[in-house]
Parts: sequence; structure tokens; C-alpha cells
Amino acid sequence: HIHKGDYSDQEYEAAKHVALPVLVGKVDCVDHHGLCVKHHITGYPTLRLFVNGKPYGDYWGHRTVIGFTQFLTLAEESVGEETRMKQAAEIAMRKLDISEEERQWANSLERSRHTTMQEWKAEEHPGCMIAGILLMDRTPGHFYIQARSPNHDVAPHMTNVSHVVNHLAFGDVGLRRYVKEITPPNFEEATKPMNGNVYITQQLHQAYHHYLKLVSTNLFSYQIVQSSQISYYKEDQVPEAKFIIDLSPIAVTYKRKTRKWYDYITSLMAIIGGTFTVVGMLEGGLRAASSRRNKY
Repeated sequence: HIHKGDYSDQEYEAAKHVALPVLVGKVDCVDHHGLCVKHHITGYPTLRLFVNGKPYGDYWGHRTVIGFTQFLTLAEESVGEETRMKQAAEIAMRKLDISEEERQWANSLERSRHTTMQEWKAEEHPGCMIAGILLMDRTPGHFYIQARSPNHDVAPHMTNVSHVVNHLAFGDVGLRRYVKEITPPNFEEATKPMNGNVYITQQLHQAYHHYLKLVSTNLFSYQIVQSSQISYYKEDQVPEAKFIIDLSPIAVTYKRKTRKWYDYITSLMAIIGGTFTVVGMLEGGLRAASSRRNKY
């Protein structure tokens, strides 16, 4: 809707007769579920631009006139069409009560934001990668991974939280190198059984829950005893990959023990002595057998 009080008479008359460069349509995914599944709509509302019947990209910017016009201007420029939206973007910018320098900065910021957005290709990013460190108390607890968006309502029936655990460890991160130096090869990997595991849910309304028992060690880290199972959700609930943590009352102590040099000498002498004893016994037995045979 055009409000005359927001524009000059010349701008208002021009706006009434302008040929709309963009047609806006609304689709209710409840009534048109198949269409939304076909276009991979997983959150609401989703603003998607189609150019000549083909998807151009989704709009993730601010719900403002400046944001929309900048997005459409870049879309026209990228497909090589006449930039009819450029004038609208300039008018929207002039309506801001800011200096020319601030206006240029805002324009540059909007353009860079939408240019970056268009570099995202969904087929190259089938999922999200999460990396970081959580500061947790030494008490039982949990953390979970769930699909959320500040600008969308997630469709629970289309949420899949299949995941790969590349690395999960508990303990002092700064002492990890020290632990590797004092432990045998592959020791750290053996105490972290989830590393490299893949957890895939094939059906809807399912998610893996992981139950982790942390065993304290004297190496400033925890040994993980893990069990996982699939949990089922109601149709109106959003599945979540959950990690439930509990502390074991048992502690494990690891020591590196080396043998003294005289232990090797003692062992060597024992082997030599045992060898002589066995040879003596065999020699005695053979001698007794041969003498008995000579008597007969």
C-alpha cells in the first residue's frame, strides 16, 4: 500500500503508475504441503525469489524497505536485467534521516550482506558444523542440539538431527597436549568412543539420545563410557540430539611403570639358569635310558 504522506506529489504519482517489477505471492504450506516439500521449505516464513520461474535465492535480511530493495537490485544486476529496482532503493535511502556518509555506509553494508548471502549454495551444505567449548559444572547435566531460527518457525515434521561426532572430550583443553605426551599411542582415542561415529535417523520424529558416564582419571581428563539409543517424539515436538552426562563414582589412575636395569639382568640370568636346568634334566634322562638299554 502507498501512503501519500510518505512521498512527494511527484513520487506519489509515479508510484501509482509504475509497472511492478516484482510479483508477491503467498503459499500456505498446510494447504500446499507437497509444493513446500518440493521446494525444501523447512521454516516459516521463508521469502524466496524466483527469476523467470527458477529459484534465485532466499531473503535472510531485515524486514525493511531498504533491505528488500537492495536485495532485489542485486538480483536484477546478477541476472543481467534492467535495474528497475535501483531507483526504488535510492528513494528508500533518501527517506532516512541520516547524513550522506552514513547513507553510503548503510548502502554498502546492505549490498555486502546480500552479496554474501547469494554465495551460499544449499547443495554444498547439507548440514551444519558445530564446534566450540562448553564450560560445565562437575554435576550431572545435559546439552542438546536442536534446529532453531530467530526468523522462522521450524516445521517439526521436517526436522532431522542426524549427526556425526567428529570429536567429543571432557577435561582441561590446555592440558590435552600434555596427556598425549605421557600416554601410549592411541590411548586418548580409546577413551573417547564417540569420535568419528555417525548417528543417522531414517524416520520422522526420531532423534538419538546419548548417555555419557564420565570416569575421572588422574590425567586431567575424563574417560567416557557411552551408550546411545533412538528416542521418539510427538508430531508437534521438534526432535533434538541430546547428550546426557553423569559422573561415575569410580576413578581410574594411570601410571607409567619402567623396569630398572638390574631387573633385566636378573631376568636374563633366570632364563640362562632355567635353560641349563632343562638341558641338565634332558641329559640325565637320556643317560639313564641309554644305561638301562645297555644292561639288556
